[in-house]
Amino acid sequence: MRGMAFFGSRPLALAGKELKVFFRDPQMLFFSLALPLVLVLLMTAAFGGQSRFDITARVVDLDGGPLAAELVGRLEAVPGVTVDLLDPERAERLLEESDIVNLVVIGKEFSERLAAGRAPDIRVRLRGNGDTEGQIVNSYVESIVREMLGESLVVRQVEAMLAEAGLDVPAEEVEARVGELFAEARESPLVTVGEETVGARPEPIAQFLPGMVTMFTLFAISLTAVSLVEERRKGTLERLMTTTLTRAELLWGTWLGNFGRGLVQVVFLFGLAWLFFNVLTPSSFASILLFGVVAVASVAGIGLVIAAVSRTPEQANWIAVFFTMIMTSLGGSFFDTSGFTGVMGVLTRMTYNFWANDGFRRIILKGEALTSPPIVKDMVVLAGIGLAAWALALALFRLRGDDK
Repeated sequence: MRGMAFFGSRPLALAGKELKVFFRDPQMLFFSLALPLVLVLLMTAAFGGQSRFDITARVVDLDGGPLAAELVGRLEAVPGVTVDLLDPERAERLLEESDIVNLVVIGKEFSERLAAGRAPDIRVRLRGNGDTEGQIVNSYVESIVREMLGESLVVRQVEAMLAEAGLDVPAEEVEARVGELFAEARESPLVTVGEETVGARPEPIAQFLPGMVTMFTLFAISLTAVSLVEERRKGTLERLMTTTLTRAELLWGTWLGNFGRGLVQVVFLFGLAWLFFNVLTPSSFASILLFGVVAVASVAGIGLVIAAVSRTPEQANWIAVFFTMIMTSLGGSFFDTSGFTGVMGVLTRMTYNFWANDGFRRIILKGEALTSPPIVKDMVVLAGIGLAAWALALALFRLRGDDK
């Protein structure tokens, strides 16, 4: 009968009371649900970056000819490059005042020399080394000019070959036809470079969300120790223990309340990621929920341990904050710690966060199934942490004498 009571209505009623308190506390709801989402969005905006850079090429065109205009057009067609055409006086002033540090100057004889197959008149003016953007622009300009010079030489060679064959073809027609062929080649090159992300998904939110979820579930559940210690100080706990509620039932009900809170966080945060940020599929979301059940069950007992060792609410609060920060840092919530070796490697693997983060990220970023050996290992370790925390809390409460 005692075993049936352990799983009966009294622990469930206690867990229900804990969840009602959770849902009626706006501050706790904000802290547990809204704040981690806000932090993930801020970290995504700050560190997510973009796969393509954006640079501005400052250009002065002293030539004004068709080939100079073509150079500017080809440069602006480069992905991520914007051309800012400046008049000579303004460019000189900006360069002198260090408002710009790299300036491409197309000389007066650029089109004439290029059309004749000679080295074109083009210069680069720098302040210092022209910074990284300037060096990239200069590389693009050099490449385009070489390409245009090569095309001009081909036109001259075709004209010479036609003349040797006794064919009278106007130079304008030869130049136009050769230009069309080169334009077609640029549109459909023989060699293309494709980009493929290997081993990780490109969405920054998928990188940061698992660490935030594990940190805030640990933090919120750890802070439940404060209320349990407060109840002990006010005598509420003693009054509960004078009823038919046993120590095991009290811990079981509190654990169920912790588990419910953590599961709400997991469902809410990963559910938003699935619905609004497109970082999950239906199958991976189901895997996340199943893995989250194991992870939350693991962490739910930690609050009980903190409550058992704390004598005052302030002490419980301090221990919860300190414990969460240490486990979050070592467990890789903000940066990858899987490569740590030696003492640090051992310490990282002693944290709940390490194993929970590893499982969540494998599911989201690598698309691994729950049956994959690394994730099975994560779940086994997490289950071990949960059982150890429960056994330790039970033993510590017995030593404190919080029972009949």
